[in-house]
Amino acid sequence: MNQTPRALFCFLFIFFPLAQSRAQTTTFREVLNRLRSLNVQDHGYPSLEVPPKVQKLLPQMKAGLREMITGVLNAYPAASVDVLHHLVLEELKRADVQPRNSLQFVENYDPESGNFGYVYDVEIRQAVQDRKLLAVVTTLDVPCGSDSSLYLYELRGASWQVVLIDEASDYDTVAGAQGSFQYAVSPPDKDGGWFVVAADVNPWCSSNWQSLRYKVMLVGQTPGHPQILFSERQSVFLGNDETFKLRVGRKGFQISQIADQSLDSGILTRVHIQKYEVAGNRVSRVPPLGLVPQDFLDEWVQVPWEEATHWVSSKNQAILRERHSLLGLGDRKFGTEFDYVQSCPAAGNLPRWQIGLLLEAWGDSEPPPDLPGELFFTIVQRDGAFYVADVATDRPPGCPGEARPSDTLRWQELP
Repeated sequence: MNQTPRALFCFLFIFFPLAQSRAQTTTFREVLNRLRSLNVQDHGYPSLEVPPKVQKLLPQMKAGLREMITGVLNAYPAASVDVLHHLVLEELKRADVQPRNSLQFVENYDPESGNFGYVYDVEIRQAVQDRKLLAVVTTLDVPCGSDSSLYLYELRGASWQVVLIDEASDYDTVAGAQGSFQYAVSPPDKDGGWFVVAADVNPWCSSNWQSLRYKVMLVGQTPGHPQILFSERQSVFLGNDETFKLRVGRKGFQISQIADQSLDSGILTRVHIQKYEVAGNRVSRVPPLGLVPQDFLDEWVQVPWEEATHWVSSKNQAILRERHSLLGLGDRKFGTEFDYVQSCPAAGNLPRWQIGLLLEAWGDSEPPPDLPGELFFTIVQRDGAFYVADVATDRPPGCPGEARPSDTLRWQELP
């Protein structure tokens, strides 16, 4: 039996994707060379501004890198993740690109690493336990940080197709890049549906206080336009060993970080925890809002009243709404400090605490004329969640003691 047609078919099946990849490599290398030739230093220091020429070339670099990876995946659609990763690195070498992963960066530091046009790393992982879903993360160097992109590939027939693209684009300062990037794909539900959570911290050249950004996505009508169910931005303190932690399950996700304790600058930071339930196209916040009573209270005064009212265990909502508005960050023109956080005898079977919060005018600020010197909050816990049960200007009886709030949690591992 003549095997020539079959052999020719196999040769063409493998050769043409790779030949196409070689042509893409040439264009990709040209884009890299143009990016690397641009001077983005400001008097010898990294510039926070992204020049217009870089803004134009960066999307081309990302597209070229993505196309190169796609070519490798489809040349070897049955290969393992480890083999695919090796083949992608080999293809990058042909374009004179050596990814600067963490080990290489430490041992072979390059002063040019703060410029554009360099690949820091490429990761390829199997998304959850679905062998038909691959996640690829590419990370590029940018001044004072990095910029990661997420590409989800689904195996359709005998080829890998991009179904979701999460890239930062059109940014004019490095803060627009997706630094310290993390992502997770949820396990599939009973109908096979899944969602993606992606989180990042903006790069910057100074300050430990930056922004943590996260979003929930579904596959959209086109890969480059995923359906964003929810997005949020929080502050984050970078002085902790772990910048933030992301956990994703079948029914929702949780993200935690170290950030400010707005009600007491002497404590400075606390553990922030945001937990959400994902049901269909709806994303809802669920408890806990804080790990300890004082952290819960700080979070409670910062969320909009429409959300805060869910965490009230009292019929006297009018006074609670008034105090919530008084302590809101947008209108606060006075200082606050915890006087004490005292554990009380349980009310029925519910754990209970009393928090004394001191209020004091700042310098030349003009606080409300009727600003109380101290507010006394009663916090209860039910089914693992904290609730505000009461607030008063006179200390309620039945809870003796003035224990100082513990701030040791901010140095522990994130939940």
